[in-house]
Amino acid sequence: MSRFASSTLLELVLITSVIFVSGCGGLKTTSYMSPPDSRLRNYKALEIPEFETDMEDVPEEALLRLPKEIARVIQERNIGFREVVYGETEASTDESTLVMFGEITDYTSGKDIKFEKGAIKFAEAELTILLSILDKSTGREITSGEISGLSSFGFLKKGFFTKGVYEAVAEEIAEFLAENY
Repeated sequence: MSRFASSTLLELVLITSVIFVSGCGGLKTTSYMSPPDSRLRNYKALEIPEFETDMEDVPEEALLRLPKEIARVIQERNIGFREVVYGETEASTDESTLVMFGEITDYTSGKDIKFEKGAIKFAEAELTILLSILDKSTGREITSGEISGLSSFGFLKKGFFTKGVYEAVAEEIAEFLAENY
């Protein structure tokens, strides 16, 4: 094969790959959160316990990794909380602390195959979380809502072409907190 032919073939493969990757999928997040009852800037700390679910097919990793990812993104954005902890760790003070509870209410693995409206859908990972943020000292709900993430590449975690549903959902939550801080 000549150099010209192999160079042309390589260019064709690269162009086709770029078109395929950009046109065949992506990552979408949606959120429906109620406005907070009080200013979030009144709180100094945020606790994010492990998430829960009643569904049997949700991987344990999702319940553990989501709170960690949310805490990481909130800390990176420096939203204003002095302390952000996740998992079994509690904030150092009970005064002016928020607790973010999450429940996974819908989950589809990227390995699942679905039949929808006469078409076959596969390699889509989807995750929906019911979120509730409470004042730790009073137990009063400050805000609640639902956040969904969908990756048509099938990645819940960070993949080669996409950041993944976990990170996208964490960024959506951090954006909501930043807007209402």
